[in-house]
Parts: sequence; C-alpha cells; structure tokens
Amino acid sequence: MSSVLTIRGGVPLTGRVTVRGAKNLVPKAMVASLLGNEPSVLRNVPEIKDVEVVTSLLQLHGVTVQKDPITGDLTLDPQNAKTASSTAIDAHAGDSRIPILLCGPLIHAIGEAFIPDLGGCKIGDRPIDYHLNVLRQFGAVVEKRPGGIHISAPKGLQGAKISLPYPSVGATEQVLLSATRAEGITELSGAATEPEIIDLIAVLQKMGAIISVQTDRTIRIEGVKDLGGYDHRALADRNESASWASAALVTRGDIFVEGASQRDMMTFLNTYRKVGGGMDIREDGIRFYHPGGKLSPLVLETDVHPGFMTDWQQPLVVALTQAEGVSIVHETVYENRFGFTDALTRMGATIQVHRECLGSVPCRFGQRNFLHSAVVSGPTPLRGTDIDIPDLRGGFSHLIAALAATGTSRVTGIDIINRGYERFTEKLAALGADFDLTDSK
Repeated sequence: MSSVLTIRGGVPLTGRVTVRGAKNLVPKAMVASLLGNEPSVLRNVPEIKDVEVVTSLLQLHGVTVQKDPITGDLTLDPQNAKTASSTAIDAHAGDSRIPILLCGPLIHAIGEAFIPDLGGCKIGDRPIDYHLNVLRQFGAVVEKRPGGIHISAPKGLQGAKISLPYPSVGATEQVLLSATRAEGITELSGAATEPEIIDLIAVLQKMGAIISVQTDRTIRIEGVKDLGGYDHRALADRNESASWASAALVTRGDIFVEGASQRDMMTFLNTYRKVGGGMDIREDGIRFYHPGGKLSPLVLETDVHPGFMTDWQQPLVVALTQAEGVSIVHETVYENRFGFTDALTRMGATIQVHRECLGSVPCRFGQRNFLHSAVVSGPTPLRGTDIDIPDLRGGFSHLIAALAATGTSRVTGIDIINRGYERFTEKLAALGADFDLTDSK
C-alpha cells in the first residue's frame, strides 16, 4: 500500500506550524550515543522515518532506546551494545543512508560493523567512497560482502591527518564519530561546517570529546579513551523551516514557523527578502508571508555553508516561477537535483536546464555532462497535474506547486516526504490546505 495525496490548489496557506529537531542532526546524534559508556538523552526529536530507521538499527545492536510518550525525548543506553546479525541489519537496506555513520562508533563499541546497501534520495552521485577512504585512513579493514560492507579494525582506530577534496557533510560526520575515541590526534582539513555539524560537535563535547574548529575549515580532534553520555536539545530543522517559508510565498499565504532560527537561516532569509518575501523574526520563530505585489527574479548559486544550502533551492525554485522576469539557479552541490523541474514544466512553469555553469564561477560539474543550471522565466500560472515524487526536497516542492496551482493534482510517492517532514499532512490541514489522503495498491 502507498499513500496518494489529492490536492485542490489555489488556497493560501495560513496559520502556524512547529518545526522540531533537524533531520540532518538528530539521527547522527543518536548514532553518537554508541560512543558513550552511559545513557544519553536527546530532546526535540521529530517523528520522521530516519529516526525510526536509526532506532531500529541501534536496538539491533543492543542499544536500549526509550521514548518519552509526552515530550518525545529519547533516552539511549549503549551499555549492552553487541554484534547484530547481517540478516537483521540487511532488512534495513535501502531505507536510509545513515547506517554508514555507525561504522566508527560500532568499531569502538564492539570491534566491527556491517553496513547494508544504502538508500536515500536519488539526487545525484552520493558515493560512500569518502566514508570508506576515511575509515581506511583510521586503520580500518573494509571488506565487500553480499548485501553490504564489513568493517573491522584489528588494532583499533588510529588518529590520522585527513584532507577532504570537497567539504562533504557525511564524510565530516564520519571523521568526527570515528576520531573522538581513536588513539592519537586527528586533523581534518576541508571539513564541512554546517550548523548541524557544529551541533554534533557540541553533542560529542558534552560526552567528553576534545574538538576544536578552525576558521579555515580545519577540525582537530584529540582522541580520548572513554566517553560518557549527553543531554542535548537538537537544533531546529532549518530545511523544513525554509520549505514552509517558500510554501507561504508561492501560495500567497502567511505561516508562522515556530522553532525557526534566524541564526541558522541568515543566508536563506537574505535571499527570501530579495525575492520579495515578507518576514517577522520573533524569539520563538519566524513568520513568513507574501506581502502582496510582484516577486523579483534573482541569480542564485547553491554552496556549502555558509552559502545558500542546496536543500533550500528546490522549494524556492517554485517561488521563482511566480517572479516577474528571469531567474538563474546554479546548483553546485548535487549534480542531478533539477530532475524535479520536469513536473513543474508540465504544470505550466517555464524552466530550462543547462549543462553549463550559469554562475559567477565554474563548479566541479562544469566539464561533465550534468544538467545543473536552470533558467526560470515567470510569472507563469501553474495548473494541477499527476505527480510522482522523486526525492525528499523535490517532493515537497511538488506539493508546494500543487497547493498553488489551479485545479486538482494527484500526488503519489508521498511516503518519501515522511523521511524528513514530521506530520506534514497534519500541518497542511492546520494551514487550511484542501486535500484528501487515500491509500492505493
């Protein structure tokens, strides 16, 4: 059975939604609990698919995971960590890309790790080579086996000097989770420094890790023998906050996003204001609204933090279809992230995608055969159509378009959205969206 969302568009979204802990931090903080010798408490946890997957994987490895029925806070006790059967682990193959981050903590805890074939959104080539190369530099032995990868470290993990060719968030997380209990000092250059990375470092520091972040994207980790637990409140999900902001703009609505953080969204907020979006920044969140009048086109390039985040790009492109003039968007993080524009074109948008770098500087995709730049001409009325969701952010972007369109849209594959958006249909209902949710075989 799969869910189908039938949306009758043209209704402005108005009201209030609450955004909780970041999808890009919470599962990683859960994994970090494996490094401790006592229980940890993680607060502000969203009810999303990735949390379910990591909970199951931790439980398979002997970690006790208890959820407070009122607050939703998680208590994670790793004191009985053990090896899990490859068959049990393999049941999660394809559900998420998080399992690769269990490698370092599992090696520290039980001496080995088995990682099933990985899933995740199909938005480009996201190889695990970075992860495996990092683990090898720590002294791990990597073996390909049926259904996954077995990783061990007969002599334990050793500190290393590691340089990333690109500031990969996943590879940076792998280094942090592996180096904190490795013997010796690890120096990582070319690291990612996203807010979720800094929050993960805060988690590890609470556990007893010694980690310093330099201004030149270098992170230095002094390995320690043992770590304790942590008590941590996860930072709010800036990607979900930005998605609701774009939804307010496209539907000519008015949404207060409780929990949205100005500090972590400053680059987005600047761009949102340039397009013509209205905002009211408060202590407990941010109100996003369409102030009336025309929206303005712009030239935009995605980049690693502190640049414009790639996950903000897709929802904002929907807003740019309603701007007066030509916008140019250059995607430099994922090479195949413009596949979602096919559905927007069928809905009436005027979008052309190009292989060339239509930005201020060439990017790593410029000499390769990837459609990674888009020219968006507007404003164009959107009309309802049938849509099959391709990935998480693209899928939410399709929902935004369907909500703004004239007529009815039938959206399939919405279960993907549950990976990163907590109770999104309940939130749509609270904002006054006109839709029906049904099951289809």
